[in-house]
Amino acid sequence: MVRTAGDIVSEFSLHRCIRCGACGDACPSGRCGGIDPDDTIYGLLDADPASELNEIKENAWKCLMCHRCSMNCPQDIDVTGTIRTLRYMNALSGNIPKRFRMASATLAKEGRAFPVNEIVNKKREALGLDPLEIDGDAVSELRKIMERTGYVD
Repeated sequence: MVRTAGDIVSEFSLHRCIRCGACGDACPSGRCGGIDPDDTIYGLLDADPASELNEIKENAWKCLMCHRCSMNCPQDIDVTGTIRTLRYMNALSGNIPKRFRMASATLAKEGRAFPVNEIVNKKREALGLDPLEIDGDAVSELRKIMERTGYVD
């Protein structure tokens, strides 16, 4: 399991980074005050290899997971995968923002990450779409998958 800066640098071959900033230039989150993927990668490269990355991990939740950083990296570094690993490390230590916990609870309860309510169904009706309903069988199957993969809600 990846636990330190050195582990992540090795796992994702971050030593290939040429510090061009292409990942940061492509990032919509960074343009709006969120994560700067290039700063994250540089931080990992510059960190003590034994560091547990508390400050760097904290910013991982600001990522939109759109993969633009990875798609624009001229060195084919999986920047998004790196950030996803930082999120995973956060989650293992119980550091999960409230909005993600809420989406997780809704996923486990309704089989989707956003709640279906009257407003959603009225908008769907206006668009000529059928209302969304909770499919108990699908939720039951999803819960089994979640349990078997170690997902905790």
